[in-house]
Amino acid sequence: MSERFVFKQGKGNASNSSNWKACFDMQENRYTAEVRFGGAGGASYKLYEINKEIFDQIGTFKDDDYKSERLIREGGRKLYVSMVDRNVPGFDEVIDREYRKLCIWAEIVSFVGK
Repeated sequence: MSERFVFKQGKGNASNSSNWKACFDMQENRYTAEVRFGGAGGASYKLYEINKEIFDQIGTFKDDDYKSERLIREGGRKLYVSMVDRNVPGFDEVIDREYRKLCIWAEIVSFVGK
């Protein structure tokens, strides 16, 4: 399975406990990404479809991986969101019903019931 996928990953800035991972699926010629955040006030997990230009840029910013995360969030097409907050029960938002198929590589997180 690893011969099918090319991955990049990194961390956001030190103050926000976030990280990202992006995947190029060579079989489907598709670029997707996930962004995770966890902090004292809550947590979120988001899946995106990105393009080749974004994939090629992420991970290349010297000493500033948060730029990569921002590129994914601002340039990607959101597919799925799961969030939990200390004041609100966890919820999932499905933007594209095909998110599992599009992100077959991802270990999808859900905060529902947490």
